[in-house]
Amino acid sequence: MTEATRLQLRASEIRQRLNELAGVEDLTDEQRTEIDALTTEYRDVETKRRALAVAGDSAGSPGDGDAGDVVDAETRERRRLRGRVRLANYVAAAMELRAVAGAELEYNQAVGIGGERFPLRLLAPDRRETRQTTDVDAGAMQHRWLDRLFSETAAMRLGVTFEPVEPGVAAFPVTTAGAAAAQRGREQSAADAAWTVGVKEIKPTRNTVRAVFAIEDAERLAGLEDALTRDLRMALTEGVDRAVFLGDDGANENPGDIVGLVSAAGVVERTITQANKVKGPETLAEFVALIDGKHATMPSDLRVVAAVGANTLWRSRLVDSNADSTTVAKFLMDNGIEWGVRGDIETATDADDFGAFIGRGRGIDGAAVAAIWDSGMLIRDPYSEAAKGQVALTLSHLWGFDLPRPSNFARIKYVA
Repeated sequence: MTEATRLQLRASEIRQRLNELAGVEDLTDEQRTEIDALTTEYRDVETKRRALAVAGDSAGSPGDGDAGDVVDAETRERRRLRGRVRLANYVAAAMELRAVAGAELEYNQAVGIGGERFPLRLLAPDRRETRQTTDVDAGAMQHRWLDRLFSETAAMRLGVTFEPVEPGVAAFPVTTAGAAAAQRGREQSAADAAWTVGVKEIKPTRNTVRAVFAIEDAERLAGLEDALTRDLRMALTEGVDRAVFLGDDGANENPGDIVGLVSAAGVVERTITQANKVKGPETLAEFVALIDGKHATMPSDLRVVAAVGANTLWRSRLVDSNADSTTVAKFLMDNGIEWGVRGDIETATDADDFGAFIGRGRGIDGAAVAAIWDSGMLIRDPYSEAAKGQVALTLSHLWGFDLPRPSNFARIKYVA
């Protein structure tokens, strides 16, 4: 157990005992002495906890400023508060149908949401925690807990902007047409030209993930509920990222559908035939065609996320097996094309499979937006299936995805 965890646990125990004593009508001298001692100890524990939080500030955490950024006083305060809050207190407040209090309320106010809400940024993986483990003896020699592996998130690599938004519909304006400059003589006037602004409105769509566990398992397996909460967090994050690429039409109402890059209108689509997919020059030509001097001016402007199938093909197929050992991948990289790989897009390179998605980097900030409403709900429900001895954990948040300027993005598709 870390020092921070020990202090956090002790602070919780002190608050619980003080709350119990606060409900006693006629306090004895012994109880008054206990209150004084606990109050003094609580101040000491809080001082140590804040010192640890401040000491860890330089590492940064997602949503509260990144390492290397210029950190202002407001960001430092959010970081300090984040080091004090506990997810368990949010769960307890939800179970008791009340708003959070104390450090949790202060943190909510710092990020601009009410005390009855749950700040999603708390679920973002903290860079200071390279791995979360559970190493405790549960009577059965329990050792390290291996969390489930998810596909690597890749939307940010592509250039998608994750934008926190306030309650309501999020509007993103984009200039779609304007005047062109031209030389004029002394007596000539500038010609009138249309100047057009389009507005993309993104409405919130609910993204939900749920887990159910038995109370017997929670007693037998230490850290089960914490592991499930981590799993829900990672599943939600990975699901949002996957929907950016593939979309999601699983909702039973059309407004709940997310249109991903795989079918979004206005995204440039290049194709590679089955005969050409094993040829380096022909594959390279489709990437080079995306360097148009406006959205991209050089190969490094192409932010490429490849599917597993395409990556496997490029790295395993030789351009000319009789001449040298150059693979399609080496041929592409020698000509300035680099890429990352995301799972769960495509695993094959047959006709109608997608090989890669590309973000063209000039002016890409805001060209694709994943709007995140900074308010979520973590519900712990031990009642609905109480007869079966089951507890349900449900994590929900609101988000939306759209392309204010789709021409910044492209996809490569394999055809017959």
